[in-house]
Amino acid sequence: MRVLAVAVLLGLAATPALADDYPSLPAGPGRDVMVRVCSQCHSPEIAAQQNLDAQGWKDLVNQMANNGAQATDAEFDAISKYLTATFPQK
Repeated sequence: MRVLAVAVLLGLAATPALADDYPSLPAGPGRDVMVRVCSQCHSPEIAAQQNLDAQGWKDLVNQMANNGAQATDAEFDAISKYLTATFPQK
């Protein structure tokens, strides 16, 4: 029984961040990839403090890619689209 409990706890510790770990990031297409890619270097919730237009988000995502963010072009595009839809310029 003790071995099972330890195995469960270790499994939970190895589980990637859940959607509820970032409450300021609403659900939407591209959210999961944004969390996965952006959390490699910083809290993805930093994005919730920004309000940019589509070009501004694209430029910011390109800057992160140039700084070493690891994703495919399609994933970077999905991130830009998610951020543009979720945190538009006010």
